[in-house]
Amino acid sequence: MPSESSHDPPTALHFGYTTEVPDLASVDVKTVHPESLLGEPAVFTVIGESHYVGLPTLDFHELCSCKPLSSEATHETPLSVGVAHDFDFESEHLRAQTVVEGRPLDRFPGADDATVAYRFGPDAWTTIHATDAGYETYHTYPEYELALYTETRLTLNASGTAESADRIARQTTNPTPRR
Repeated sequence: MPSESSHDPPTALHFGYTTEVPDLASVDVKTVHPESLLGEPAVFTVIGESHYVGLPTLDFHELCSCKPLSSEATHETPLSVGVAHDFDFESEHLRAQTVVEGRPLDRFPGADDATVAYRFGPDAWTTIHATDAGYETYHTYPEYELALYTETRLTLNASGTAESADRIARQTTNPTPRR
């Protein structure tokens, strides 16, 4: 997101993926929204520099920032219309596939349908929208006339699928006793 201070505007968005919870104490948290993804508890957080999406039970954490990151896997995307990148992250439990597209600012659909949204200033937004298979984000940069769109699709690996099935089976075969 555009810097709220007098520093130079950002030139890239950095995506960091890890199986460990990143240090969020050092970021400016704007809003937090609990959610569910792939049937597991998740958290969507808008931070001063972008966003964080966490699925702790599946060891998946995505931290996105205008500042460089140190994570297991990092990817940098220039802030410009027409940019297109895709990258993957895989852990023991799941695979994440992210597609990034630099779109003109007027392609930003607004915040009405977002699961979580934060307005930094006129035409400067971060929005996250949960989907059945993952989530979509928009990061708008009016200084570049840019709406940076991402779509992240999450797929459980065989071990993650088996663990989820076991958890559901335990819940249905061991119901809470009635009194």
